[in-house]
Amino acid sequence: MTTETFTKENVNLHAEQNRKNAYEKITDPMFMQVQRGEITQEDWVAEINKIKEQFPYVDADIEIEIA
Repeated sequence: MTTETFTKENVNLHAEQNRKNAYEKITDPMFMQVQRGEITQEDWVAEINKIKEQFPYVDADIEIEIA
């Protein structure tokens, strides 16, 4: 087995881009729905939090064992 290291900076860069894409696709349109009263602000914030959980930032490099 080998170990591959992903730097904190690289992981966070990818998380940032993935979040940006998800925000543009999912939560930006939801914001307009909030403004029109079609959904609650709580629904919008909950979706933002889901995206943050799906693409978390890390505090250290990540090592993954590859078979």
